[in-house]
Amino acid sequence: MDEVASKSPRQLSLNFIAPVISRWPRYSVPHSLRRQWTPETAVVAYFIPLPEPLDVPHLYEVPIAEVLDPRDKSPSVSMGKRQGLESVFRTQVRFHQSEHKTPDTALAAVMDTLGGRGKERTSSFHRPRSVTVAEITGPLALADEDGLSTGFDNALSILRSFQRSHHIVTTRPLSLVVRKSLPAILPVVLSSGEIFAKPEMTMFVANQDEQYASSFRGPELPQEKIKQLSQAFNDYSPNLFTAFSDMRREARMAYACGKNLSAIILAGAAAEALLVEIMLLMMWEEDLDSAAVAKILDTKDTVTKKVTSQFAGRLGGQWNTKQPGPIRNWRVNLADLRNRAVHGGHTPDDRMIQAAFESLEALEQYIGDRLAANMREYPATTQIFLGAEGLARRGKITAFQQAVRQDNSYLPPAPGQYFRRWNEEVTRIRAGCHVGSAENADLFLVRYPNGLHLWFLQDNDSGLAAQVAPPVLEEKLAAQVAKLMSEPPPPMPMSTVIRPHRVAPGASLMWQTIGELNPAHPYRRWQVCLIPPRLA
Repeated sequence: MDEVASKSPRQLSLNFIAPVISRWPRYSVPHSLRRQWTPETAVVAYFIPLPEPLDVPHLYEVPIAEVLDPRDKSPSVSMGKRQGLESVFRTQVRFHQSEHKTPDTALAAVMDTLGGRGKERTSSFHRPRSVTVAEITGPLALADEDGLSTGFDNALSILRSFQRSHHIVTTRPLSLVVRKSLPAILPVVLSSGEIFAKPEMTMFVANQDEQYASSFRGPELPQEKIKQLSQAFNDYSPNLFTAFSDMRREARMAYACGKNLSAIILAGAAAEALLVEIMLLMMWEEDLDSAAVAKILDTKDTVTKKVTSQFAGRLGGQWNTKQPGPIRNWRVNLADLRNRAVHGGHTPDDRMIQAAFESLEALEQYIGDRLAANMREYPATTQIFLGAEGLARRGKITAFQQAVRQDNSYLPPAPGQYFRRWNEEVTRIRAGCHVGSAENADLFLVRYPNGLHLWFLQDNDSGLAAQVAPPVLEEKLAAQVAKLMSEPPPPMPMSTVIRPHRVAPGASLMWQTIGELNPAHPYRRWQVCLIPPRLA
């Protein structure tokens, strides 16, 4: 038992078992109170640690009373008349409160990196932890092998109902108890129910899932994967597919913890985020006007309608949600199931969640396949989404590289930043923000290769900029700017912020997106702001 207890902090709560068994008479049921008992019927007590402590007193008891149904043949215990009706109970819950100080494993790992120095002093930082253990007892027919497991699942269902009631009363957030949230094994106490029959304790396999898998390192990444990781971090991490990646990650974590309701909502949202992001990437690559894109997004069409209307014409293939294939599976196993969860509180079982994740993977695969088939029309989207590995997996890497050279369709130096700024411009238009603030704007001087100098105000809060007349600067600042303007023209347009000068609000300004005026802030697939204006 000590060996098992050391493997999980929740097993620390098992220290109350010895005194529980010493009070064995409460596992007996007088013959006069038994209903439908057989020689195989026993009193069973499960001990289940809850994910978070409940705000109930130590040894608080709740009998699960039911009105007697004479047709019911399952074993129960009579409670006599309650409000004039014969009542019974099959289950009684008793809550035990246990306090412990548990070591901080993360702090211990930090001390290990320092060679273990000072590790002995960290024991004073062990965190106090409260654990509520539910003891659920009742008669159970053990005539078949699954009786104990079925009774355990029923006990979990009762506890989840109690947790929901606790949340309604206290509004405190709680994780509903499921097998995945439990230790691998838990004690079960069995008694024949006879007055002098001493109960026996056995260990019950409560959780066969690898819920602790994320706590262990997987195989070390090969060098190629390390290279991809570095590239993804430097090029795309703050910009592309963050919403999709975050929600998919959170969905898998929720499922690993047994939170199936959260898992399906997040998985469904991840699929929508992926579809919208791919659609926007293709529109960015087409150099569509931001206002036109904003109008498309503002339509009341569902994501399903947007998929059928925006993807089929661009990528070809099968996008009909009624035809068999990955798009129909996405709608049925993800979109519809997510809607049932959001609007009806439906909690899918593990089989449904697994089908949802499989459909999400198939959707990713299908989008990648269609992009690879249309790589000449959408080389940037294809390269950003698939990367060299995805293209190589499809046997397309050589053909893609040749097409890029022939079409001169190389990516801009920081495609993720360009797309993010373009996407922010679409968001600005949808929000109805069309006027910047001169009071909060920075003053910029832009020098062009053809010798032209132009002045702009840039309001970073609104994402807008406007051209202004050359300002009257303070003497010292004016001298520094004059020196800068006397230098040879740069080979590429170059912007310089002029501080601490502020331009007082004056005549009305013609505000535009920053990327149209500031060469240091490109946002379109093809950098319009790098084209020098004509000399008068």
